Parts: sequence; structure tokens; C-alpha cells
Amino acid sequence: MSPFQSPISSLKIALLVSSLLLPTLSQADSAILFDQAVLVKLNPQPTDQNVEDVDDDVEDGGDGGGSGSGGNDDETEDNAGEASYVSSGGWAVTGSDFIDAATVVFGFGQTTSVSQATLRLPIREVFPQNGFAPVSISFFADNGVIEYDDLGLGFVEPLASVEAAGLTEIVLDVTGAVNAALQSTGFIGFRVTSDVEPGSVESDLFPAYTGVRLNTNPSLEFTPGTPPAPAADATAFDGYTLNVPAMDAGSVGEVAATFQLVEPNDLTFQLTAASVVSAGGSTPDFSGLELLDCDAFSAPEVVGVAEGVASYSLSSGVLDIPSVNLNNKQVAMRLEYIEGTNPWLFETLSVTTVQSGPSGSTVSDLAGGLLTEPAQDFVPLCHGWVLVGDFIRNRIVERNLITGETGAVYQFNTSPGRFILDEPNGVVHFTVHPVSERLYTLDLATGDIEHDLISYTFDNGLGFQYNYGYALRWLALGENGNVFSVMYEGEGQDPERDIPFSDTQLWLGLFNPAGNFLTPPIALEEPIRVEYEPVQDRVFLTTQSNLATFHYDPATHALDFVEGTDIAVGNSCTDFTFSPDGNRLAYTCPTGNYPEDPEPSITDMDPDNYYNNDGEWYFGSEPVSATFNQDGTLLVGVDNEKLYIFDVVTHLILEDYDLGLLEGETVRKVRFSKDGELIYLMLDNDNHIENSKFYWMPTPNITGTPL
Repeated sequence: MSPFQSPISSLKIALLVSSLLLPTLSQADSAILFDQAVLVKLNPQPTDQNVEDVDDDVEDGGDGGGSGSGGNDDETEDNAGEASYVSSGGWAVTGSDFIDAATVVFGFGQTTSVSQATLRLPIREVFPQNGFAPVSISFFADNGVIEYDDLGLGFVEPLASVEAAGLTEIVLDVTGAVNAALQSTGFIGFRVTSDVEPGSVESDLFPAYTGVRLNTNPSLEFTPGTPPAPAADATAFDGYTLNVPAMDAGSVGEVAATFQLVEPNDLTFQLTAASVVSAGGSTPDFSGLELLDCDAFSAPEVVGVAEGVASYSLSSGVLDIPSVNLNNKQVAMRLEYIEGTNPWLFETLSVTTVQSGPSGSTVSDLAGGLLTEPAQDFVPLCHGWVLVGDFIRNRIVERNLITGETGAVYQFNTSPGRFILDEPNGVVHFTVHPVSERLYTLDLATGDIEHDLISYTFDNGLGFQYNYGYALRWLALGENGNVFSVMYEGEGQDPERDIPFSDTQLWLGLFNPAGNFLTPPIALEEPIRVEYEPVQDRVFLTTQSNLATFHYDPATHALDFVEGTDIAVGNSCTDFTFSPDGNRLAYTCPTGNYPEDPEPSITDMDPDNYYNNDGEWYFGSEPVSATFNQDGTLLVGVDNEKLYIFDVVTHLILEDYDLGLLEGETVRKVRFSKDGELIYLMLDNDNHIENSKFYWMPTPNITGTPL
């Protein structure tokens, strides 16, 4: 506990001692209110889930808020997870530079478990902002005295969120939370805070804070007894029992398991029950090549935010649960087995909100979302299916974004990177992380993953040869299954003797599916990506700003540079796509494609003459990704706030939809499903983040101007 704690009064000492002597009760009773206070967080950082005080000098009706004077005797250093000081008055409000957490602690004597517990928090006054006053209630195990570090203790997600506007009392079933706290101590603490972040408190709000003020007579009624059993068929967590009725445990099969939160402050779970539901795993109804035939099976029922499928890795000990019902809020949980423990204990690695948009504060027009394996790229398949690369477990996974269902899982030996689908040949080529001098190929018919070494030997014609090994950074599918690639060679030594050399160590390569070069590699300056347009046989090279066009001859593999195209058409560009007929380019750059662009836009560019444009598609803020539909009449684009559907010919917005992304979420790219019936949004995900996240929506019934 914090060294800056307040002295314990003789009354609290007496209550503490007497609580330890109380017999276990056998009928409904009330827990002893041991302590109540306001934990104050001054000048909180965005990551703080903590709070500052509205002074106790308003206890008798004065105005709250302000500087927090009156608590100076108890001030502490501003440590993350600790209060700045402790005050009183029942304040659970947020101002622009403080957060107040109304905190109460109850004692249970010798009671070790309860069959029912109800928390009642009478409200003295509500301070709404724009008519709303959302608050959250969190819990923690305590020692009977409220201290500075109690602000950061307990389960990371609130036990519940409540809209307090119009309420006179908050009533909450806390049976699970009480049972969790009683595993390690005889006391449980609750914190009530406003859901509004300090930065979102309006400057003209009066009083200058939002939330609630509680009365000082909270109560906790409970019945001693056995904790209630969880619903057998629901993946849910009640604060104590985590029930997972089905998880994929690899070679073990499908397993049902139950866990209990035995250390709420350390977020430690204990495995209490497990049984094999079906041995050896299950075979998906459709997988591999079948997921490319959209007529072979039907789309699943649209169910909104998908529950996903839990999985346990026997090698890493990591349990991923993509959807857990926590008091009707969907969260994803990630646990890891603590090696050597018996009974088995699991530490909590992460708890993440899943739904699109924070409840009650942001509107989203998206139909659903799903946390998946952590991935850098994906391949859209039919009817909600995608192929994603799991760069933590070194595998490729078929996942349905609508249902969360798992298809085939292709185990691998390193982290998959970016994919290209060669549908005619039924294979997927991909890069890896870290980059490797290999072209990896997944055969969707057999499930086999093979690789070919990528190297080329130059000959100066005078008896001197020099071999380069090339690591693959970006892939693009060419003609007849051939592959274009931006490549990197790691030596960086000029071999001289008329052997080609790249100062940047970057090259353009073209090779067949077996990794054999069709033409000598070409030294480049600063390429990031390469794309091939098969209708009019063009190759595009991009940097973070420049774009260059080449005409390609499939018979000779010759590249003919288009004069005037290697020019800057944007900065820090994020996506690139071309229309199905090859007549239009959409190069997504946050500040637009031309320096004089007054508004965020993507220019409708001629592939051979970028300034011969046909208009622009305008966004509300900086665009991040765009793609054409199958007939090329619509362009779908996103800017992290909305999804726009444009008429390609007229460039008009036909419809826009609010994304409602959670705080910190940004879109990596938007794509159509293979059947064109769904729109997928993949969010950004750096390496080694526990999960990737997708949102999706049915493609609206909108038609564009015929081409």
C-alpha cells in the first residue's frame, strides 16, 4: 500500500477487529460499511482511469469542483494508478483537469462466499452534460481502509456502466465481484467514476464538471452461500466466474472450461473445471478453395457483433477469448498459463472492448466487429470469410467475421506478413516478418506451405559473377501466376566490375511461382509497394509520395517507363487501388494528391498522366483507404470518421456512414468481400499487439452511373 496513507481512526480499528470475529451468516444480511472517501486525480493523463476531487467544502450545499483545496495535507506525487489525495463528499465527477472517484469499502467478517449480493448507491445529485451522465462502477479487493493506490487496483474493466441521468439510486448485482474479493480478503471496494474523459468536458459547462454526487449511506446486502453457477452455454464473466463453454485446444479438441478470479487486484484466474467436448478438433464445413466459390455455400445469418471462437495454444499457454459477456458489454480477454502452477493459474494479458463505438457516446452504422488473430494483412473471401496471418502463433487462419467461426488453420514456423491471392492457381503467396529471402506459398487445395529461395546471379560477360539474395517486402500478382516484388538485399556492398548495384539496397523483381527470375532485378531508389494492373498491363511503383507508371509486355516481360509519371502526388500515402477496367487510379494520401488541394480528397487520376484528372472524391477529413467495387461504378473510402460511397463518374457522395471507432482506433484499409456483398474494414495493428480488429457492414443497395 501507499506510504502516503491517512491514519486509521480508532473506530475503524475497532470495526476491523470486530469484523474478523463475526460468525458466518446464513441468511440475508448487510455488509459493514468500513470506509468511504473520494480518490482525487489531478491533471490526469489520457491513460489514467483515475479521478480528482470536488472539495468537501461543498458538503452542505456549496459549489463543487475547482482546485481541490482542502486536500493539500494528503497530496502525493502524481504516480500513475495513485490518487493525488483523498477527500470526501461522495463526488464521482470529472472536470477538465481532475477526476473524482467516489469510493466505498465493505467488510464481510468470516463470510467466504455469497449466493447473492446487491449494491445500492443512493444519488444525491446528478450533473449531466448534454443531458447525459454516464458513470462506471469498478471493484477491487481491499484491506478495509481507503488509500491512495486503491485508485488503480482491481479488475481493469468496469463491472458495469450506468446512465445516471434521471436516477435517484444505482442498484447493481455484485455477486460475482464480492466472491472474487472474498478469495483473497474479507473486504471489497467499489469506485464510481464518470465515463466522460477530462478532455471531453465542455468548457462552458456549469458547474464545470459532469457525473454524480452520491449520498453517504451506501449499502451492500448479501446472502451467504455457494456462488451461483454460470449459464452452461454462454461465454460470460460475472466478476468472479469466467465460463468458456467451447474453446479450440488444438490436438486436444474442443474443450469447455470454467475459471474463477481468485486475485482481483493481480487479475489472476484459477482453472476450476475443464472437460473435452469433442476430441481431436473439429473439421470446418468449408475451407481452402471452397471459400473462393461463393456459389457453393450460403452467407451466414447476420448476428451483429460476432462472438468469435476461443482458442488455447498448447505451446504458448495463451488463451484467447474473442467475445466475453461482461454485464451485457462485449469484451475480448487474453490469459496466459503461469507455468508450474497447480491448480492451474492464469494471468490476464489484456481485456479489450469489442463493440464498434463506445456505448451511449458514439453512433456507428457498422453492422458488427470481431477481434481476430494479430495480423498485418488479410485476403477477402466469400460470405464473411477472410484469411488472416497470426504473427504471434505463426499460422494462417480462416476466420468468418460475421459469425467468428474458424475454418482451416495452417500452422507455420514464422510470422506471416502480406498476402497476394492467385485464385486461378488456388494459392496464396506471402511475405514474413522479419523479412526473408524466401517466397512462401500456401496451397489452398492441400493446405501445404512451401517456400522457394529468391536469389539472382549477375554475370558481367567477362567471367565474373555475383549473386544477390533478396528478401521480399511487397508482392503483387502478375500474369500467369508470376510475381512482382519490392526486394531488399542485405549486403550493401558494391561488387563493381559492371555488376548492377543499388545504393538503397532496394530492387524490383519479377519471378515465376517457383521463385525463378524472368528478368534481371532492377535497382530502385525508394520504393514501398508495387502493383500490377492486368487489363492494360501496367506496373505501378510507389514511394511515400511519388508514383511511377510502367507499361509491361507479358510476352517479353519488358518494362517501358511512362515519361512524366515519376512525380510526387501526395505525402505519407496509405493506400493504392485502380478501377477494374484500368482507366482510373485512386492513390490515398492524407493531404490529397496535389499541393493546392483545399480539402481532403482522392484525385481520379489517369494512370499515364496524373494531372489529366477527371475530378476528385472529397472526404470530411484525411482519407486513409479506398477501393472500387466489382463493376467499377462505385468507390468506397474511409477517413477514420465515416465510410463514404462515391459515384465514380460524377464523384458525388451517394451515401456516408458513421464508423463510431473506439478511442485510438484507426483504419488500415477497406475492401469488399469476394462476392461484393460485404464491406470489410481492417484496423491498424503494429507487430506484437495481441489482436487485430475488423469491422464489417453489408454493401448498401446503391448503384453508380454506368461507365
